[in-house]
Amino acid sequence: MRRVSLQEASREIHKHIRARGYIGSAALGLSDGLVTNLAFLAGLAGAVSDTQLALIRFAGIASMLAGTISMFLGGFIEGRSEYDLFKADANREADEIEHEPEEEKSELENFYTAKGLTRDEAEIVVDRIASNKKIFLEDILMHELHVHETKLPNPIKMGGVIGFSFLMGALIPLVPFLLLQTRIYSLSVSVIVSPFFLFLLGAWRGRLAGRQPWKGGLETLVLGLGASGVLYLIGTAIGFF
Repeated sequence: MRRVSLQEASREIHKHIRARGYIGSAALGLSDGLVTNLAFLAGLAGAVSDTQLALIRFAGIASMLAGTISMFLGGFIEGRSEYDLFKADANREADEIEHEPEEEKSELENFYTAKGLTRDEAEIVVDRIASNKKIFLEDILMHELHVHETKLPNPIKMGGVIGFSFLMGALIPLVPFLLLQTRIYSLSVSVIVSPFFLFLLGAWRGRLAGRQPWKGGLETLVLGLGASGVLYLIGTAIGFF
């Protein structure tokens, strides 16, 4: 059996964890954009006639852009909120280190003894860590609050990833309405093409979550088509009035 070098092992570890948060956000944005616009277009197509195809196109584009902006702002606010909460926690813990250092050292020692170190070993480790206040603070934040500044998402990147992903997902069911000339043909092609992408996106999300891909794909497919079908029936009923 080939032995894996430390450098190779490091590369393998980072390959698995790099940008995981952004990948998850991209999967969320893609699937949400596809399902949202597919359901919206299906409902609207059931409510209007072929002569109003331009209305469907305009509304679909408006829905796509509005959702993109909303998702961007949502991702930005989420990322910014996480950063602000981290800073508040860091300031509070830094103040406790400054005014109650022994209590903070005791809490950290308890963590290391719970991991299997003896009390004497934990004291040696903590004394070494506490000699550098920056490292001391990082260790407390990681072990007590399970957060680290390097793990925080960039708010602009997070908003951009989820917003752009939503835009791409919402464009999939909209393209047939932009290219074809009748409402029924457009809806038919959209309903044929979109499930394929729904399944792929669900499988991708399932894989990211550690689930069997086919289960995630089937779940997303059923939910997306179910929502679209319900809205199409509602739109058709409204169209009779």
